[in-house]
Amino acid sequence: MRVIILAFFLLIGIMLIFSNNNNLSAHNFYQNDDSVLFTLIKQFEIEKNLAAVYLYTNKSVGSIHSERADVLLGQLASINSDLIKNSNFVNKYNSIFPDLDLTTKALVAANIADASLLEYGLSTGLDSKKAAGLLNMSIGMIMKMNESSNMNMTDGISGHGFDKINSLFDSNQSSSHFLNQSDKDVKILANYETSSKRAELLRILFTNYLQNANLENSSGLMPIPADMKINAIRELGQGIENLVLAVKRNAPVEEVYSIVHGQIHPNLFIAFGLKLKSE
Repeated sequence: MRVIILAFFLLIGIMLIFSNNNNLSAHNFYQNDDSVLFTLIKQFEIEKNLAAVYLYTNKSVGSIHSERADVLLGQLASINSDLIKNSNFVNKYNSIFPDLDLTTKALVAANIADASLLEYGLSTGLDSKKAAGLLNMSIGMIMKMNESSNMNMTDGISGHGFDKINSLFDSNQSSSHFLNQSDKDVKILANYETSSKRAELLRILFTNYLQNANLENSSGLMPIPADMKINAIRELGQGIENLVLAVKRNAPVEEVYSIVHGQIHPNLFIAFGLKLKSE
């Protein structure tokens, strides 16, 4: 009975941490060197692969992904200049990833979830400043921002901007059709693809490294029982699946926001003891 009561009050405390005036809030976790490095490597791999897919079929989209890969490569070089000297560094570090501690793996998962949300916001037509705000704003503010953004759209992009995305994904269209699209259309398609691939990567990370993690009771001022952690793992898996499906069906941006910050991040926090930065 004592354990149940403790778990109840612990859950209430966690809910208070992750809420703000009944609005879901974005979360920033303390990072370590490996979580930063491997997040960049995973994102670089996605952009490099997408650039290769469009190398011959759609140079406009492929060039965007190639440019993003170059930017990420530059960021990696600034962290470790020796890293990029090895042309097979992605494979090398992918082989190291399974040996990282659970906290680092969970941090990478949290970062990839945020990165998917950011690109999704850009794919709806939000500018870079507003899309970045998705990582730091309450869902109430996001909904108001999205309504305003939709009202101010004058470029023919309807709703959340996905009519054009769906048409651009038509497999029967030739590459010349893509080349005739406006720069904004091409960027939106690239943003959407990146968001989708990051969400799929998150599902792979969960399945391979987090789903069957060996969880024990934590210690400290607010010890979390193993049973609560196990339940958080189950809810985390469902949240990640919800993210993949929401991106796939072009859900409203506030829905994707609520999944990342209401289902994925809180359960990563509970299950793996991530530490939140104070506001």
